Amino acid sequence: GNLFVVNIKDPEEWDIYGTIGKIGLDGSSEVFVRLPEGSKGNGLRFSNDYKTLFVADYKAHQILSVDIESKEVSVYAKQDSGMKQPNDIAVMDNGILFASDPSWADSTGKLWRVDLDGVFTELETKMGTTNGIEVSSDNKILYVNESLQRKIWKYNLNEMG
Repeated sequence: GNLFVVNIKDPEEWDIYGTIGKIGLDGSSEVFVRLPEGSKGNGLRFSNDYKTLFVADYKAHQILSVDIESKEVSVYAKQDSGMKQPNDIAVMDNGILFASDPSWADSTGKLWRVDLDGVFTELETKMGTTNGIEVSSDNKILYVNESLQRKIWKYNLNEMG
């Protein structure tokens, strides 16, 4: 019933970046967590048990995890080279993540898989501007949007992503 959003205005701070907000059913809003210094969230996804919120941190080239109960924020996966930004993320039922990686400046993008051990694996390069991403409800298809090119790609998935 709650909506979680990135970069919500914190009444105590001038800068909106680096927060995850929670909007209740009654329309009330609050800062749910503040991300580590220098982090800026983009795409959000819950784990399938709804105990963890994954955050695509495009500024620090990483995926953060937020424990919903304790609100503890930690680095789930970090990519040190070859990635512009994790933009949007998708999750398979078994916990494997996928991340779009657009380069808006040159209208290109990449596609990444994040395995259960937090290791990034580059799946596709030389794509258009990868943006939205989703796993089908049966976990058999991964959809990837190229925003500027106005294309949607579909990839067949097995249990290993």
